[in-house]
Amino acid sequence: MRVVHVLPTDIDGGAARGAHNLHVALRSAGVDSLMLVQRKYSDDPYVFSTTGSGGVWHSGLRDRLDRLPLRLHKWRREGGWWTVGWLPFDVSALIERMKPDVVQFHWAGRGAAPIKILNRLADLQYPLVWTLRDMWPLTGGCHYSNGCEKFLDKCGACPQLESNTSLDLSRWLWRRKYQAWQNVNITYIAMCNWMADYARRSPLTFGNEVSVIPNGINVESFRPADKGVARSIWRIPPDKKVILFGALHGTKDPRKGFAYLSEALKRLAARGWADKAVAVIFGGNMDETDIGLPAHCVGRLHDDVSLALLYSTADVMVVPSVQENFGKTAIEAMACGAPVVAFANTGQLDILDHKVNGYLAKDLSSEDLAAGIEWCLEHPDHGDLSRRARDKVVNCFDMADVASRHIDLYQRLLAQRDEADIPDVAAKTSSELMDSVSSKPLRPTVKAS
Repeated sequence: MRVVHVLPTDIDGGAARGAHNLHVALRSAGVDSLMLVQRKYSDDPYVFSTTGSGGVWHSGLRDRLDRLPLRLHKWRREGGWWTVGWLPFDVSALIERMKPDVVQFHWAGRGAAPIKILNRLADLQYPLVWTLRDMWPLTGGCHYSNGCEKFLDKCGACPQLESNTSLDLSRWLWRRKYQAWQNVNITYIAMCNWMADYARRSPLTFGNEVSVIPNGINVESFRPADKGVARSIWRIPPDKKVILFGALHGTKDPRKGFAYLSEALKRLAARGWADKAVAVIFGGNMDETDIGLPAHCVGRLHDDVSLALLYSTADVMVVPSVQENFGKTAIEAMACGAPVVAFANTGQLDILDHKVNGYLAKDLSSEDLAAGIEWCLEHPDHGDLSRRARDKVVNCFDMADVASRHIDLYQRLLAQRDEADIPDVAAKTSSELMDSVSSKPLRPTVKAS
């Protein structure tokens, strides 16, 4: 069985790394998994670029061009990620050459928005799967709605665009998706029940199957390390309690909730924790903002070994997101023995068990967030709390099990296709494919969108 995953990059960003982790786990399980991306950063021989050696340049240009229509509105990048998808993006010819049994989409960004391509792939009789790594397939352009539910009724007057008219860019894109996907059968995978609920209600996805399969990680790569050794490597004081926070651009992206964490840490400082604890921050830079506690900023990390060591330094990991599809940093930290504190909202509800392996704070309450951090730091049996955190990940989010659930879904979709007497596509071995690619680089067929 061959599965082709389509997305902008292979390992750059959380969504991409999640998709690549699934791809690797599928290959380990015997699936002929391939990835088709704009930008290839890894040395994985089973990842192919749509633009050959010019992938980085081409993807960067496409990303900039895609944002041009946003200049008609008052969109600000720090207010949330937006993809317009007005550029032609038809890689159906490339996908057809790869001879897949199943085509799976993941994240749509950087101008790589599969809108009309889904019709063309459906005509080729491929079962189509789309993993909802954010809300973009459900909305008129935003990747997270920040609480807005206008996407349940055509969008328009978009608050992220600061638009006052119903006939704005969000309405135009919503209608474009609706018209393109009306008669296309797509199986959606939601990584949490919060996202699944919206997928079952959004008119853009309504009527299609929605399965819930969580994100996963390699529980052998993410496992507890000796705390003293880990802190020595990261030059973190051994005699302090460590409060960890991390997300890509986490201190700048309002959705990641750093403002709530900062307020919570100031409350802890007022309770005497300034001399007993240190905040460790990764995923981005921090300005001179006073957060009440001493801060140790380590920047962006790019490998699992460094991440696992950093998680192992922590007494508690805080994931204060306002909206979070599925907090992969939460399960990574838990797998390394760090209990997690998060708001009781969105995808966090599927990860944490309150006062069992972490703490679910009242939604958007900095006071209760501080209480949760303090509860973890002062837990009378922190070792047991850490073990329960890891056990939850091993039992529920092991990538091998997540891959197995995907395989079951693929097999069911293929069986349904066979029952409908739809002819299978002739298989082609990976070695033959790579010979074909090396002799004739994959390049997108551009058609009018």
